Amino acid sequence: MALAVRRPAALRIYLGTCAKKYEELTGGGLPARSPLTPPPNLIVTLPAFHSGGGASFTELMILARVTKTLSPRTVFEMGTYNGLVTAVFILNTGPEARIFTLDLPPDSPAALAPLVTDQELVTGRELGAVPKTLGLSNFTQLLADTMNFDPSPYLDAVDLGFVDAAHDAEHVRNDTIKMARMLAPTGTVFWHDYGGKGAMRPLALYLESLGKSCPIYRIAETSLAWAPARELKAVLARS
Repeated sequence: MALAVRRPAALRIYLGTCAKKYEELTGGGLPARSPLTPPPNLIVTLPAFHSGGGASFTELMILARVTKTLSPRTVFEMGTYNGLVTAVFILNTGPEARIFTLDLPPDSPAALAPLVTDQELVTGRELGAVPKTLGLSNFTQLLADTMNFDPSPYLDAVDLGFVDAAHDAEHVRNDTIKMARMLAPTGTVFWHDYGGKGAMRPLALYLESLGKSCPIYRIAETSLAWAPARELKAVLARS
């Protein structure tokens, strides 16, 4: 009740977290599975600077471990936001890695019209602020709505993909199909905000439906889901 009166936004977060935890405990949704077991001597780097990105510390640590262990040559992120995850990718790959991150152009009101579920996130972002603040430049910022983005230059080339753009059903399906086309057959893709309720629910519904045709897993205690590329590519090639 105190949250409802004093901090309504925090109440929504609390209720969403409880609902997600309940689903995990009752075995609902995607099956839980870790994407890899990192070597015991692995050292990863996380940015100390945090401008309010959506990924938790645990999620950043998991993504850092995956990145460092897989040593991807090409990383592609859909949804830059403030660039916190972008920085994790940069800090845990070598200088030869190619890192691409895609987001809406700044000051693009027309692009916000269909993004009913994400307008607050888009208008409140500081595009790529984290890597800029840290002086990290080993990445390429792409600007476009993912619905209009052409994945052709990156076909079968992405070793590590991350989908965290708009959360409405149309964008989630579009982004997943395009990411699957870009993934190398041996690649891996992650989605953020799996298990969320309300505006985030279309993402979970889509992944759970897709998970009936190919392996897709959640990572327990997080809002991350992931899939190996080969089966995902085969299924979505028919879409």
